[in-house]
Amino acid sequence: MPQTQNLGFAAANNLGVRQALTDGADAVLLLNNDTVCAPDMLERLLQETPPGAVSCPKMLFMDPPDEIWFAGGTLDRCTAAVTHEGGHSKDGPVYSEKKQVSFITFCCVLLPRAVVERVGYLDEDLFMYCEDVDYCIRLADAGVPLWYIPQARLWHKAGGTAGGMLSVYYITRNTLYLRCRGRSKVYCWALGLKELVLGGASCAAAALLGHRRGRSYGRWRGAVDFLRGRTGRMAAAARKDGG
Repeated sequence: MPQTQNLGFAAANNLGVRQALTDGADAVLLLNNDTVCAPDMLERLLQETPPGAVSCPKMLFMDPPDEIWFAGGTLDRCTAAVTHEGGHSKDGPVYSEKKQVSFITFCCVLLPRAVVERVGYLDEDLFMYCEDVDYCIRLADAGVPLWYIPQARLWHKAGGTAGGMLSVYYITRNTLYLRCRGRSKVYCWALGLKELVLGGASCAAAALLGHRRGRSYGRWRGAVDFLRGRTGRMAAAARKDGG
């Protein structure tokens, strides 16, 4: 069904996943719109992914096309921080080994029907960014393995969909949200206030230098909205105010 408003990454993908499952699909592929896939990418994923697992292809930069953007990843559950393996390295044998990983970016991910029915859908409160971190944590909790399949390949125009202040805002707010899940109110406030102070100092320094509020504003605003308990899309007034 065509959408006339920006629902966010999570909600828009959930619409597609629900429709695919309603239509009887055995698996769903989530794929960013700023990618180009090898002709056999999907076939390779379907052939190489172990039963009951979630998987992703090797992801290279669009330019230069032989440089790794993502070759599997690691996730630190305590900090919700993720690492892309192979970032900006030249492709080669070291990135051609099929392996189990703890993080998969949802730039491209193959989700079997049984996994979605077991783990559920993306968290729409996050709107965009970190929804893959959240989902990988939930997959781990459910005992679902994650696999990097280098025989499948795509090329990604990194940063082609969003960037700047909005990216920092959502990453800051949503990372705080994930780090504080299940924690005490004292811990949440302490972590939020720390980010608020650091973001505010960065924002003030940028203003003193005469810079337009951008990434530093996003960090500060993300902490503000986390402390206010705000989720979903960033308020229109704040988007305009932040430039």
